[in-house]
Amino acid sequence: MRFSFPCSLPKITAIIGGGGKTTLLFKLGQWLAEAGASVLLTTTTHLAFPPPAGTTFCAPATPEEAAAAAQRAQLVLMGYPNGNGKMTGLAPQYLTAAAAAFDYVLCEADGSRHMPLKWHRDSEPCIPANTGLVIQIAGLSALGKPAGEVLHRCVEAGMDPAHCIVEEDIVRLMLRAFQHSSAACPAVALLNQADTPELHAQGDAIAKELRAAGYPAAVCALREDVIGCWF
Repeated sequence: MRFSFPCSLPKITAIIGGGGKTTLLFKLGQWLAEAGASVLLTTTTHLAFPPPAGTTFCAPATPEEAAAAAQRAQLVLMGYPNGNGKMTGLAPQYLTAAAAAFDYVLCEADGSRHMPLKWHRDSEPCIPANTGLVIQIAGLSALGKPAGEVLHRCVEAGMDPAHCIVEEDIVRLMLRAFQHSSAACPAVALLNQADTPELHAQGDAIAKELRAAGYPAAVCALREDVIGCWF
């Protein structure tokens, strides 16, 4: 696996948005574990279950058990399966105990119903306490497609479901999500699914607008064997 990431990672990183959160969660975790770190993966909402091969799963019964699961060069997913192909995450006291023992905590802190874009309510996203970095993802595959097909809660966003998504829509949605984030920490944007030269160019234009608003932004391609990011 080749990996390039545009910033250093703190103890706790929250991943929000749509269009690649879970892929980034596991691939970033795998990269850190291969470098020798103990890495905890969890969620503050819901996450697909079971995990990919090579991931250790733990459903801790106590905060002490959560902390004891930390092992060097190991990727550990923690949560509680709900029987519907999803799992819920850790209670705050469990997460606090685990974070003290693991080198890194990566948390999926948002849900988008498998859509590449999301409109956030006032109470979203659900960022864990002591988060040091928020990574927001948006899927460039949404460009040119009807909002009703690619935007979670498009009606609440006041957008006609037949409206075809343009670059300005993604800029607006991502800025709204950053503004709704309760974490007083750095935040970066990843414009994912830049799988063609045209989409890469459109991602560059969106990234330029986000940078002008004060948010570092990169265009990226998340695939099974490659994560590429470029400022």
